[in-house]
Amino acid sequence: MVNAMLNRILFLVFSLGLLATGASAQGAADRLQTILGRVPVAALQAGEGAIVAGFGNGDAVRWIAVRGAQAGRNPNTPNRFAALRSAAPNQQAIIAANADAALRAAVGLQASDWVNTWEVAQGAARVGALDIFPDSEMRLRGALYVRGLTEEDRGGTPIMWTGDEDFQPAQDRIDPANPFGGDMGLPLRMAFLGDRAVWATGWSALDLALSPSGETVGSRADAQAVIAGLRRVGNLGALVSVRCWLRNGAEMPVTGAEAGPVEGLALADYANRETEGAAMVLLLEEGRDTEALAASLREAWPILSDLPSPAEPEISAGGQTITITMRSDWGENGAESNDAYDVFLNVLEGGRLGFLLSR
Repeated sequence: MVNAMLNRILFLVFSLGLLATGASAQGAADRLQTILGRVPVAALQAGEGAIVAGFGNGDAVRWIAVRGAQAGRNPNTPNRFAALRSAAPNQQAIIAANADAALRAAVGLQASDWVNTWEVAQGAARVGALDIFPDSEMRLRGALYVRGLTEEDRGGTPIMWTGDEDFQPAQDRIDPANPFGGDMGLPLRMAFLGDRAVWATGWSALDLALSPSGETVGSRADAQAVIAGLRRVGNLGALVSVRCWLRNGAEMPVTGAEAGPVEGLALADYANRETEGAAMVLLLEEGRDTEALAASLREAWPILSDLPSPAEPEISAGGQTITITMRSDWGENGAESNDAYDVFLNVLEGGRLGFLLSR
């Protein structure tokens, strides 16, 4: 009995290790190209503001977080760490602000359900997908049914939906723990396709996500430039997440440079056994000397963050992008978070980078 249980545990750890290794085979550039290429520009035409996108694979960090807990370096909550580190930006903010119980009460999901997920959003126009399994599908559909969503068959595909008007918020739908636009009270249309659920905040967006046609977000010049910047990133381990912002005439999450000269931004999070890595790509407006700015960043890096850098960054320039990468050993919290990624966030939020770029 004991040997059988031990064998099952070892098989599970081995299987999760294979999943994490396989995730590194397709890097951040390919993942971002894939998700942006799935979303036609027309699917977001009802939205306004910056385009925000993200892909994540919770399994790339889940088993590593288990190892961290076993080593006494982080609490035994690997599923929550996996969800936080792999969720798309809008969803990550909701998971961070709510306990697991609130998320499950809102939509029936729990932290372990964040395996392969993606989302592309522009204001109220949002579209995404997630892996679902028999138990997670049962919880998800059950919770949506309890919340009053209508279920119907459209062309042989089961759909659950609420909200008569596309992309229109409603006060009575607001739920801060609902990661599918529920924090804004947006309508929801969710299609169930075997082991995947595809969702959107409008019927037109859902139809285009299910059967893409026309120009995609991935074909935009700014998206292609950011993807090219990510292609300069070497192998930093298994990809946990890649997140992207395209300014699109709106503001960017770069303190002091919200309105320019940054036109695009990407952040990538990597994990590999007892090492971690991160990458950041800055797309600058036409006419900026990125080689000179890269040199300035190398010189100024020690004072750009309030947090200590776990390693020296590698900074390169190409075209209108600057790529910054960092690889280090585990931080003190053992995969609870990524120290290199946290430094990049601190650099973006601190204001000194914005000042340097805006000179």
